[in-house]
Amino acid sequence: MFAKHAASAIKRTQPSTLRRFTKAHHPAAAVINAHPADSSLSSVAWTNPDPGSEFTVSSKSGFLPRRDPLHVLPSYFEKLDEILHEMPILKSDGTLGLLHTGQLGARVERELPQYDVEFVFDKRILAALYRDYSMLASAYLLEPCDIQFRLTRNYGLGRRMLPSNIAVPLQTVAHRLNQKPCLEHSTFTFYNYQRKDHDMPISLNNIEPIRKFSGCDKEHNFVVGHVAAARHTDKVIDASLGILEAAQNNKRDEFNAALRKYSTAMGLVNEILAQTLQGCGDYASFRTFLNGSKAQSMFNRGVLFERNSSTEAHNYLGVGQSSSPIASLGTHLFQLSQLSPRGSLPCNDGVDLLRAPNVRSFLEHVDQQARSLGVQSYALRSSESSAEYVLALGQVLTYRYRQWANLRDSVPVQSARDNAAFHAYLDVQTSHVRDIAKLVSRTHASMDGESLGQSVRTRAESVAHHAEMVHRSLGRILNDAESAPLPVSMIAY
Repeated sequence: MFAKHAASAIKRTQPSTLRRFTKAHHPAAAVINAHPADSSLSSVAWTNPDPGSEFTVSSKSGFLPRRDPLHVLPSYFEKLDEILHEMPILKSDGTLGLLHTGQLGARVERELPQYDVEFVFDKRILAALYRDYSMLASAYLLEPCDIQFRLTRNYGLGRRMLPSNIAVPLQTVAHRLNQKPCLEHSTFTFYNYQRKDHDMPISLNNIEPIRKFSGCDKEHNFVVGHVAAARHTDKVIDASLGILEAAQNNKRDEFNAALRKYSTAMGLVNEILAQTLQGCGDYASFRTFLNGSKAQSMFNRGVLFERNSSTEAHNYLGVGQSSSPIASLGTHLFQLSQLSPRGSLPCNDGVDLLRAPNVRSFLEHVDQQARSLGVQSYALRSSESSAEYVLALGQVLTYRYRQWANLRDSVPVQSARDNAAFHAYLDVQTSHVRDIAKLVSRTHASMDGESLGQSVRTRAESVAHHAEMVHRSLGRILNDAESAPLPVSMIAY
């Protein structure tokens, strides 16, 4: 069924049918009318401002796209599709690709047309083009760094100029989707999968990446793990809105129940990531291409876009220095940015600004509601709520610690020493995760455990114990960067 739909999309975008994509006739118009604002969300008032987008936020699909990503580009983009297929270091057929031989840049400059994307209004095709052009841009800019890293274990410098045959269509597509012209976390993960059997649900064994940089098992696990984990974000979102609604209506039992639902759902997310990201800190074969142009030694003057009317350099965080919206949601919902304002990885360094408009709007809404209602202070007014709050924060801490561990390993020690900006950035993130651990311990210490049931009290004590271990471990690392971090498996509950 999906292949048939993709074939239909290919037929629609052949040059002879470009007239179908004028603004008066484009297919997205029908999509917008057919998909009103999602009504499946809780009664805390919020609707997707762009319901026709591939990325909506709902208690049906969570943070995943509302339809499976398009994995076959229209035939008009045949050469782009061909280069992306040839790009990975190790291709699907076991042969070596363009990034292995260092020939991607020359192939792009010599063969890739500057496609006219002005006629494309179909949101699904736009999302696929955004994924493909942003991944190609990262590969092109960072190809010299990957070659240098394989030879010397240092990155060297990336390409300074993004050629117009990538830059112009990428900027056009990004503008049409109201996003930045860079590779964003959800684009590399949530919009980069295809089902092996479209009639079966999303699962670790039924999905595979569409586009790849290295083609290695760890890259496969990184993408597949994040997608499979995001399948449970429908429950995370539903529980989050339930927490806000209960606090708004001052319904303590419903508030506690929503916290329990959040902990259970995030437990499922963390369980899948534990299965798939084991050892993923050592993802040298593809991590180079997850670097951005901001706070990186490879781009000490940013990146220029050829044939851009502005001469201003572009500086964006990469996938390796950012996070999925799951991390942002926990930070906003539980008001964690106030712990260390400079160090809130998902919120205060511009990562949320890179996300799709509906996701951005939802996270802003949660942040505003949580601040207005005082979710954190409301939780601490009751011993039972405090205990459930500790358990929920335990899941957030597990997720954020794993994210921090991958961030720490995203640049080899040799390069990190030479990169003062990244080293300072990492120290800020280390402090923030340590502050979350400290909040867990402090909240547990202040609650009346005697009034709680044995099961809740025991679980809260276990979370607090692990949080204290994290706090001590990160404190040692801040004092001595060579200290070994606590294994992620040690803090999974």
